[in-house]
Amino acid sequence: MNGKKEKNKKQSQAVIGLGVDIVEVSRVRVMAERSPGFLERFFTEGELAYSMKSKNKYERLAARFAVKEAVIKALDDKRLALKGIEVENTASGRPQVTVKGRPGARLLVSISHTSKYAVASVVAFG
Repeated sequence: MNGKKEKNKKQSQAVIGLGVDIVEVSRVRVMAERSPGFLERFFTEGELAYSMKSKNKYERLAARFAVKEAVIKALDDKRLALKGIEVENTASGRPQVTVKGRPGARLLVSISHTSKYAVASVVAFG
């Protein structure tokens, strides 16, 4: 199959799920301060490194937590471990997600946050 047909085939995959989640930044801040293991239990090393270097670290962490919850909703799989869902950024800053145990998962992600709330939407294709 030539490259153009292969690209069109990938683009024509059906939407199999949509997930949206919103998280209060203050809840993530409180959990991180009260429970020392909270961050390591739910976030990957890469997510922590990315978030903790910023002055708005709790906004970034809340956004990643929202993505994880939105992925679970989009894939309709409550068995997924939150730490097994990793949010990274491309060189251009666009978020992308990998899901442990789901190497072929095609997900489109959008994240936004303010000082009070973080929201994420995820579209799953199959």
